[in-house]
Amino acid sequence: MPYVMMPVPEEHVEAVMDFVLRAIARASIMPWDAESIAEVFDEIDEASRSILSFVSRSVLADKDLPERELAGLMQLGPREVAGIMNELVTRSRVANRPNLVTSRGISERLPNGRTRDTRVYLMDVDIAQLVTEAEQAELRNARNSLSEKDA
Repeated sequence: MPYVMMPVPEEHVEAVMDFVLRAIARASIMPWDAESIAEVFDEIDEASRSILSFVSRSVLADKDLPERELAGLMQLGPREVAGIMNELVTRSRVANRPNLVTSRGISERLPNGRTRDTRVYLMDVDIAQLVTEAEQAELRNARNSLSEKDA
């Protein structure tokens, strides 16, 4: 691959290098597949599995999952949910893959007419389907191991 030399003002060299390094990192990200999702699902703790399951279900149902609702479903505080989310993001980054779960801020209209900013959790639809498949496979394996113990 040939090199191209570009003149860059000295005060912008660091910003240009950061841009180039980020572009290289983005190009090397591998997509999630069924095998890698199943591997992650086996390795993570129950709270992380719950987040993946709740978010995947809401995505497949085409519904927003606000941070407070997710925390209520998990019977945890929003800070604990955020900590688990950070662990999932770190796991994705270490695996050189896109984030399993992302979040974005939205404005929510309250019954009294006011609005408040809230965070909703999202997941790519393809990843949501893979998470659901991994969850179902885990349930099948658990049932099989229980039936083997009974026999």
